[in-house]
Amino acid sequence: MKEIISFTKVGSVLILDQTKLPFVELYVEAKNYSQIIKLIKKLSIRGAPAIGVAGAFACFLAAKDLFEKNSQNFIGTLSKRLDEIKLSRPTAVNLEWAVKRFSYILETNKEKNIGFIKTLFFKEARKIFSEEKKVSESISKVGSKLFKDNFKVLTHCNTGSLATTGPGTALGVIKHANKRIKKLKVYATETRPLLQGSRLTLWECNKSNIDCTLITDSMASHVIKLENIDMVIVGADRIAANGDVANKIGTYQLAVTCSFHKVPFYVAAPFSTFDLSIKSGKEINIEERDKKELLSIGTKIVAKAKKVFNPAFDITPYNLISGIVTEKGIIKKPDKAKILKF
Repeated sequence: MKEIISFTKVGSVLILDQTKLPFVELYVEAKNYSQIIKLIKKLSIRGAPAIGVAGAFACFLAAKDLFEKNSQNFIGTLSKRLDEIKLSRPTAVNLEWAVKRFSYILETNKEKNIGFIKTLFFKEARKIFSEEKKVSESISKVGSKLFKDNFKVLTHCNTGSLATTGPGTALGVIKHANKRIKKLKVYATETRPLLQGSRLTLWECNKSNIDCTLITDSMASHVIKLENIDMVIVGADRIAANGDVANKIGTYQLAVTCSFHKVPFYVAAPFSTFDLSIKSGKEINIEERDKKELLSIGTKIVAKAKKVFNPAFDITPYNLISGIVTEKGIIKKPDKAKILKF
């Protein structure tokens, strides 16, 4: 599979439009930062690490196509553009994390000429891309050590190559485990309402020759019990200082089911997904998406409800989590003290 995001020879950005998968592999060319913001908002690119990388590329384009002659005007306008990029998806902390790196470059190079700042932005975008790829590979290797032959694992949403610049987080772990253990079986939830599991995770598993069974979200508890699932592993969009995890809606109920059935529940995420500035999940801003996502499937309207509640994420308390798989190792039974020590 080609990179999901990359620079072209002319300095624009190519992004795989994930809303078209699994039927069409269409790459969209973004020539300015506003186009990337739109692609992030419509989930053409999604997954916390990938959103961070897309945000980094957007920061570069925000500087590249800015032609203010006055240095002070350049810095002021660019700062506003960076804020605009940061706010395009409020829950995924990787986006804010990436934009902050560019804000720091801007703040510490105010006396330098505009061309020099643009060059720094280009190098930083490439650096973030490479870093996330290496981190994803490390997470995959670290987490795969949890798996044994004949393992049955359930996962939610999509956390593979489509969500990162490498093999993935939770799905990356599964991919790496599939290379070294025998008879691994994966169960993937469809992940309503946008079907990232059935559209994207199944697509990746098929490409990686992974034995994967698709289930609806509402079947998860039944399957965990009936199939004697050995582990549930998911990704994360933001992790608070105490270990509370914001992830795709439906994650919390999986953690509760695992707790009841005494099944290990793991989260796989890079350290760029940790937000140590917030004490707990109560402080995480949960994005609520367009009600049309629930009222229709594709172009077909399936409901006419007057009231619709469509949060994109939920919060899983730290005490329901068996461990957080990071690029540096696994934080077992995470809490604030363990996270700060790691």
